[in-house]
Amino acid sequence: MPENDHKYEKFLEGLTLVNVGMKACSAFLDRDSFYELFSEKKGGPTRAFKDTYKIAKLGQNFFEAVGHFVVTVTEELNGKPTLSVECEFEAHIHGTAPIPKPFAERFVKSEFQLILVPYARQLVASLTAQMSIPPLVIPLSTKFSKESNREAAANKKLAKRHVKE
Repeated sequence: MPENDHKYEKFLEGLTLVNVGMKACSAFLDRDSFYELFSEKKGGPTRAFKDTYKIAKLGQNFFEAVGHFVVTVTEELNGKPTLSVECEFEAHIHGTAPIPKPFAERFVKSEFQLILVPYARQLVASLTAQMSIPPLVIPLSTKFSKESNREAAANKKLAKRHVKE
């Protein structure tokens, strides 16, 4: 194992997650357009999930990092969203001093998503369920563009009941 990887492993062993909290959240739903998307008349939706991570603050024995998530459902890849959920979570992490900036940046760009994506998944699923639509579930893999067969069937069934003829 290269020396730098060994040092990074030691850095990871010294990390303690102190807290995670939501920093911001917004949502939008065009209900009529959303149900129309899942009707027999349309080809179906395009989902997009974007996530970005960055260090917000770096101290001697701690750092704070932010994850920003945007989930959209549109008719076309670059079309106007019929559903949009955007949220940001912030985490405070302690480590062994001094915290090397390159290691903190490496952590935030790789392992940090393992901490924050479950928070984003829960928020999006809960929020969309409270919108009285089938819950939008973000897969464990943060990169997706097509919905699952089970979700597609549920959405089509629901759309049939709500689309105006």
